[in-house]
Amino acid sequence: MAETVKILQAPQAGLSDMAKLQDLNVESILENIRQRFEADQIYTYIGSILAAVNPYKTIPNLYDFEVMEAYDKRHIGDLPPHIYAIANDTYYSMWKQTANQCVLISGESGAGKTESTKFILNYLSKMSQASAVETGNDVSVEKCILQSSPILEAFGNAKTVYNNNSSRFGKFIQLAFSSRGVIEGGKVQDYLLEKNRVVGQNPGERNYHIFYALILGAPDEMKQKLGLGAPEKYKYINQSGCIKDPNINDQQIFSEVNEALKDMKLNDEQVSDVFELLGAILHIGNLDFITAGGAQVSSMSVLKQAADLLSVDEYQLANALTEKTRLLRGELISTPLDEHQARDSRDSLAMNLYARCFHWIISRINVRIRTKPTFHSVGVLDIFGFENFEVNRFEQFNINFANEKLQEYFNKHIFSLEQHEYNAEGLDWVDIDWQDNGECLDLIVRKLGLLSLIDEESRFPKGTDGTMLDKLHSNHAKNGFYIKPRVNNSKFGIKHYAGDVFYETTGFLEKNRDTFRDEMLTTIKESRSDFIYDLFEDMQESSQPNAAKKNRKKPTVSSQFQESLHSLMSTLSACNPYFVRCIKPNSTKAPNAFEKTLTLNQLRYSGMLETVKIRRAGFPVRRLFDDFVRRYRPLLGKDTQSSHSQHKCISLLSSYESTNQKWQIGRTKVFLKEDLEIKLERDRAERVETLVTKAKACFKGYLARKAYKATVAKIVFVQKYCRMYRQRRRFLNLKDATITLQRYERGRKARQLFHVMMEERRLEEERKREEQRRRAEEEQRELERLKAEAKLRELEELQAKLEEEARIKAEEEAAQKKREEEERQRVLQKAKAIETAKRLEEEQAKIRAEEERLKLENELRIRREEEALRLEKEEAERLVEEKRLEEEVRRREEELAYAMQQVMTHFDDSIAQLNSPSDLNLDKYYGDMFEEADQDSEYQDDDPDEDSVSRKSDDLQYWEGYLNMKCGGMVNTWKKRYCVLRDETLMWFRAKQEALKSGWLMKKGGGTSTLSRRNWRKRFFVLKGIELAYYESDSDGAPCKGIINIKQTKDILDSSFGRESSLDIITDKRTYHIVADNADDLSEWFSILMRVKNANEYELKQMQDEDANPKNAIGTLDVAVIDSVVPVHLQTKPNAFAIITAERVFNMSADSPEDMNGWLKALTQYHKGQRTYSKEEILMSGWLTKENTGTISRPGITRKKRYFILTSHSLDIYKSVDLQHKLGAIALNRLCSVTVPDDKMFKEIDYPPELVIMNGNRRSPPSGNPESNRRSSFSFGRKSSISGLATLSRPRSNSRPYVRDYDLPLPTNSPVASPTMRRRKLSWGKKSKIKMDLRTAMFQGGRRHTWSSKMMRNLFRCYPRSKPSWLHDLRTWKFTIHSRRYSYNLFTPSNDEAWKWTYAIQEVIDSKPPIETPSQILIKELREASLNGYNDEIDKIYKLNPILRNVPYMLKSPLLPLPYGQIMSSNLDKGYTTLQDEAVKIFNVLQGSEQLPDPMPVIQGILQTCQDLKPLQDEVYCQLVKQTTWVKDADNLNNLRNWQILCCMCCTFIPSRSILRYVRFHIKRQVELSPKTQMAAYAGYALEALKRTRTREFVPSRDEIIAILGRRDMNATVFCHGGGSCQISINSSTTAGQVIHTLVKGMNLDSCYNRFSLYEKSGLVEKAIDDRSVVADILAKFERFRARGLSDRGKPWQLFFKLFCFLDTQSVKPDSIEYSFLFEQAHEEVIRGKFPATDEQLIHLSALRMQFDKGDYVHGDWINDLTEVYPVDRLKVKPKEDNDFGFQQRDRKDTFISGTLRGIGEKTLKRLQKSASDDNILESVYRDDVSATITAIIDKWRTLKGTSAERAQNIYMSFMRSWKYFGSRLFEVECHDGRQTYPKNIWLSVNKSMVAVHKINDPNPLDEFPYEKILSFGAPIPNEYKIIVEGRRSELTFDTTEVFEIAKLMKAYINEIVKKRNMIPA
Repeated sequence: MAETVKILQAPQAGLSDMAKLQDLNVESILENIRQRFEADQIYTYIGSILAAVNPYKTIPNLYDFEVMEAYDKRHIGDLPPHIYAIANDTYYSMWKQTANQCVLISGESGAGKTESTKFILNYLSKMSQASAVETGNDVSVEKCILQSSPILEAFGNAKTVYNNNSSRFGKFIQLAFSSRGVIEGGKVQDYLLEKNRVVGQNPGERNYHIFYALILGAPDEMKQKLGLGAPEKYKYINQSGCIKDPNINDQQIFSEVNEALKDMKLNDEQVSDVFELLGAILHIGNLDFITAGGAQVSSMSVLKQAADLLSVDEYQLANALTEKTRLLRGELISTPLDEHQARDSRDSLAMNLYARCFHWIISRINVRIRTKPTFHSVGVLDIFGFENFEVNRFEQFNINFANEKLQEYFNKHIFSLEQHEYNAEGLDWVDIDWQDNGECLDLIVRKLGLLSLIDEESRFPKGTDGTMLDKLHSNHAKNGFYIKPRVNNSKFGIKHYAGDVFYETTGFLEKNRDTFRDEMLTTIKESRSDFIYDLFEDMQESSQPNAAKKNRKKPTVSSQFQESLHSLMSTLSACNPYFVRCIKPNSTKAPNAFEKTLTLNQLRYSGMLETVKIRRAGFPVRRLFDDFVRRYRPLLGKDTQSSHSQHKCISLLSSYESTNQKWQIGRTKVFLKEDLEIKLERDRAERVETLVTKAKACFKGYLARKAYKATVAKIVFVQKYCRMYRQRRRFLNLKDATITLQRYERGRKARQLFHVMMEERRLEEERKREEQRRRAEEEQRELERLKAEAKLRELEELQAKLEEEARIKAEEEAAQKKREEEERQRVLQKAKAIETAKRLEEEQAKIRAEEERLKLENELRIRREEEALRLEKEEAERLVEEKRLEEEVRRREEELAYAMQQVMTHFDDSIAQLNSPSDLNLDKYYGDMFEEADQDSEYQDDDPDEDSVSRKSDDLQYWEGYLNMKCGGMVNTWKKRYCVLRDETLMWFRAKQEALKSGWLMKKGGGTSTLSRRNWRKRFFVLKGIELAYYESDSDGAPCKGIINIKQTKDILDSSFGRESSLDIITDKRTYHIVADNADDLSEWFSILMRVKNANEYELKQMQDEDANPKNAIGTLDVAVIDSVVPVHLQTKPNAFAIITAERVFNMSADSPEDMNGWLKALTQYHKGQRTYSKEEILMSGWLTKENTGTISRPGITRKKRYFILTSHSLDIYKSVDLQHKLGAIALNRLCSVTVPDDKMFKEIDYPPELVIMNGNRRSPPSGNPESNRRSSFSFGRKSSISGLATLSRPRSNSRPYVRDYDLPLPTNSPVASPTMRRRKLSWGKKSKIKMDLRTAMFQGGRRHTWSSKMMRNLFRCYPRSKPSWLHDLRTWKFTIHSRRYSYNLFTPSNDEAWKWTYAIQEVIDSKPPIETPSQILIKELREASLNGYNDEIDKIYKLNPILRNVPYMLKSPLLPLPYGQIMSSNLDKGYTTLQDEAVKIFNVLQGSEQLPDPMPVIQGILQTCQDLKPLQDEVYCQLVKQTTWVKDADNLNNLRNWQILCCMCCTFIPSRSILRYVRFHIKRQVELSPKTQMAAYAGYALEALKRTRTREFVPSRDEIIAILGRRDMNATVFCHGGGSCQISINSSTTAGQVIHTLVKGMNLDSCYNRFSLYEKSGLVEKAIDDRSVVADILAKFERFRARGLSDRGKPWQLFFKLFCFLDTQSVKPDSIEYSFLFEQAHEEVIRGKFPATDEQLIHLSALRMQFDKGDYVHGDWINDLTEVYPVDRLKVKPKEDNDFGFQQRDRKDTFISGTLRGIGEKTLKRLQKSASDDNILESVYRDDVSATITAIIDKWRTLKGTSAERAQNIYMSFMRSWKYFGSRLFEVECHDGRQTYPKNIWLSVNKSMVAVHKINDPNPLDEFPYEKILSFGAPIPNEYKIIVEGRRSELTFDTTEVFEIAKLMKAYINEIVKKRNMIPA
């Protein structure tokens, strides 16, 4: 404290205000500043302007908190000069002047501007915190503003030769204050960051501080993660030679930045992302390049480190750095860059990464400190100072331009405006001269100035720095402020206000264009890091559509800087400025050193002398008379008599200073010097304080009296209540006693009554018991009687039984005697008796059957009679009903006929023609096509030609009212409807639209009472104003069942959780449970109810004004389709009129004639559909032929010629060019699409047997010379699909052409050998038609044969290159437009016209804003809430929006906007329709997924659909997120099934960036909500899958899906030579390179000489797999091939591990594993025929192989498969004289045996079976040659007896190695050489050092091309490989199907060369 007082009270050296200098000159000013500088008094006033000298040291206690407090509320001049005084004055001037304030800090680089800015911000923050403590507010905003300084300095400041902490960007910090003086927010605006410093610095300078702080201050764990080492290792920070500075503490900077980033609420992940980007930039700087077939990255390990930190693919990054792609004829062409271009790409990437990161950090700071509009603001401008280095570049040009603008602003406010105001106000003033820099600014910014010329040259593609400099010299060489160097070099100079500066133009245009190649941008945008993607999200690629047009308008860096500078000047002009002029005392940054010359120059060019003069002589304080009087009214005495403000001002000022030296009176203002104003302010403050003290005393007295009265009133109140309490207690006691007496009396009476009732009850019970006893006795007697009767019956039955038994016994005895007597006769007649019994039995059976039949027939007859009676009854009823309907129809027809008669009298000529007897069809107008108009859905016309939307007319018509209407039909009646005509649409409603919303809902009354109704009721709800009423029905006059006041409800809750789309309306008395049909309807109800509940009166009125919503209409009619509107005469309806359209008649009846006339007037101006367009509205117009694709085709009407007009909103369709009859319009929005024109040969006709050729231009047929006739291609109708070949003959010009004989292929079963068509004569009429009947033809022999459709399709052969020129005029070009409802095929005869229409329509579509669905909007809201950490807001969004949550019903529309129209691709073969339909189908599948016994087909089906239809991938992700949100039971089967599908999606597809963020957010949130569940396990698996998923070509196989569902890895089997195999554990993103690395490690092949690769192989078909390919994709492809039976000779598909690059074949040891691989692959090349050897050598090699495989020959051994040891193809290409099979020998170089192909596609694989069958045939043809070869091999094999396998292998390899080029890969290609240097069919050899050309089977090359000589290579078009060699005039071009294999192998060898040269291990 004592030190602070000492500083404030220290004697001032010199003068503290230089305006008080007596001897006013530059030397006195300089001396005053020097004296104060030496006394450590660095601040000096010039009036209110502060001059600050940088001391380059710390002055103790100068900026302590006590110093801040001392300057609080003090005027300038009260205390010694200080930066705090300026800050204090700006703070309080917000209230004094009620305006925004700004502080402009200017000076050279190193003068201390940044530190001054920090001091001002610190002071303002302290003032704000003090105010916040007084008001109880939070002070976190002030902390954030202060904490932004370390971040901005670390990322935007650097050490230069003039300054250790130089700002390399400009910033304007605007602080927003509340009316209480508290900082409520702020904004940081940056200007022109010096990006070039990231990649290069001048000697003695450093890069931005953050790089050194990261390396020297980061913890070891972070540096290890970022791969950082010592700072000397990184090129971007070591090239200047200055790494460390003793005055800069890098460790402290890192800790401050790290803490500040957290204060900005950046989470750990975001902070880590920033540091990873900085680490990646450092690694990118260490990338270097060499030339090998173009630029190649020489340090792959560094590249991998940078790619990993950027989360991009290292190979893709390498390609982006070293290759440039361009689009040529639809093909992407890659061109290698040279080393210089590659380094430029590297630096461009680093600069853009840093600049984008810097802007992102500033945006995050602004988000943290942003605020709403507040009271006033204070801005602090800290911008780069004037710079003049040895080499000044583009950055210095812009910096000095900004300083010129600021100097102009300073001059304008200090000199120009001030002196102009003195003169305008009539003051006695002598103007002061000052240095004006306006001419210098004119040189830079005027028309054709420096900036204009630089921008102009930047936009020229061929503009260079040299041409730009020539333009500057030629235009401005004579300008006095422009300096043209005497020596002709690449510089130009400008005479700035601070001195002459020369600028080096090298790199000017490149920096001004700020180009960033598309390849780099694409690579960065594919980063897996959301942070990296966000940095470049808004940057567009130049190769996009219309990019050329956009690039011409793309703003340059200088134009952007100029615009931002203009915006800054506008902001400053609206503020009251304060100026701080910073001065640099020396150029060595040494303390206590004062260089007079340097300081003097700064004083001169800054106009310090003139500033002192004008501040000394001028009157800087100016106030209007009224303002002055209002401000200083407390100082005005009561005796002031004058009422005029001017006189009051004079009176007051005269009392202070009577000489008028310190003040003057102008015409409207008072002018004061600053010291007089300070005195006035001091006196005013004292006077106000006195008055306030008096006011406080009066007010305190008032408060005391008021408090006393209140106390007395309270005492009286308490006394009153005490007395009341005593009286009430007395009353209550009396009441209790009375109640007690009453209770006892009532008890006595109740007991007495109880005894009486008990006695009555006893007597009643006795009576009942007596009755029961009597009833029991009667029942007992009845039971005994029944028992006696039963016993009697039993006795009778027993007696009868005994008698019957006696009778039976007697009969049996008689029968026994009789049998004994007849025993002999029975034995004799036994056979006859048996036969008789059998006959009788059969007769009985027949009788029974006959009885059954008769019974059934009788029943059937009865049923038939009943059915006949019923049918007769129904027929009678039907006849009665038909008779009634016929009468009704007759009556209706009579009525309609009468109405039609009335209509016909008012028709105009056009309508009369339309309805003439020849054209009018009453069934069309009045028949069954009439529909009921009273349906609940909106009316839509069935004609697909009516895909129209109401187009808002220029003259807006609005008419409304009640009408009685009848819409046609057989059984329709008049109904009263409320009609509205608006926006050319007639809408009718059931009633006047006063409701905000209405509709059917299910309601259940709630409440706490048990008597409340709890059954569900369907009610019609109507929301009018704040009242929600519900009715029994929606009809007029329906009874109202209840009304709910929405404003008085307690709460409205969305209770959809666990139920179907429900909400609860809670009132004081009850709760209403309401259920909607779907979530969308519920969301609309919930939204409108919440809006009403929270709306004020104004908002409610706005909502009520939204009447006549078409959604609520029960019918609509576009007035454009109205043919006529006429009055009609109806007896029952006097004021009737009719609206007639092409499809129906609407009868209307008004209440009065006036209403009818009004409706007629409103409708008749549109009744013809007439539309008037302005010239600007029509973008394109013309005739087109329209075909509807979405309707059933009908002959004659599928194509119609219409007149189309394209506007900026729609494509309007008219019947004719006069625009009298509009047929409809196609509304265009962003989801519409238009396909490119398609060529259709001839016009399709309706009857396929004829071929019609139209020649609309009446041109002549082809030439009549038969010898020169050309073959012509024809196409027939859609049904026949015939293509044919015709020869037209016209011998003379006047003769008719004939069709010559057609040679037709006969069916195989036809007996006719050579049929010919009968010659037909063709006529050329006006329309030039040629008709030929092709269904039947007359054959030789008089027989007629009918051709099938398949034969007709193959009737002729098509020669497209032989089309005559006259046929081109017969084409029609088709393009298709897809709209919301329909798709149309549009035809035009001109190709140019078709393309013009396509481009025009596409431009309209592109001009429309993107359509956002509610889901997308909510996803954005969730992202914003999650970024800001608003968890409550997230929960609220989910709660208020059911569309984000799980629903149990089907989806009606997709969640995301999907393009309209049919899916126009080969995917139509798979049954796809539209994207919308497919999206809804997938959602419906998700609903019932838990019911599937095997979900595998469904999952694969969903994945395959997403693979085929890419736009559906994001949609399915959103659907799965929706269905897994807010699920009650996280582990229920349906939810787990959806999570399983989500896991499969995450393993297969990478969603778009916004959806990817949404999915990640959803997964993390669900894990937090349900951490210990099965769902959480699947969520974790999905989240990990998203981190590693790669782009897939195929959907997962069944095995992969099983592994995903089990959340585990899958096993893949990899095969090697010799039948060996191993299993590798892989996941859905494991690449082939990772598998190779695992195998190499596992087999100890790390130190091998050659490189391995994975292959996909089947038999002899194989293809190398790229290291980046996903192995699971290959396995999925194998699964498809197995399912289709596609393989080579039935061999299975395998993953094969073998050698790829042969780098050193001589050094491989024989006993190593690598040697075995080398041997096997050498043998493979031999048997494939890709090794140059003679037949004898091949036989020897085959014998060695047999000896290696089987050992010594044993008698009887035979070679069963010669292809395993010998190249059999050599036998097949030999010429053979005897060919019994009768087919020509062919070269089989294109078969699969000859080698691998570029890609194994479906068409290629289908040829495998044919290839196998050909081989079988050829084997039979060459059987003798094969036998002879086998015999020769066996003979040779015998001679090798005793040779060991190892010896045979070594001999084999010795022979192979004897070829000089062993290890080369041979490709059979066709050479296209204009000089015919090489044969057509050759071998292209690729090895480790070169590419060579061989004749086939020739060991010596024809030519060799080392890689160092190869400038570029690649495939410009498919199946064509091109190599450009240095020194060779022509390019080497080869035709081959192995383009991919050749390019990959060459690149692999080049990469190995690069590694070897840089000594980097693999």
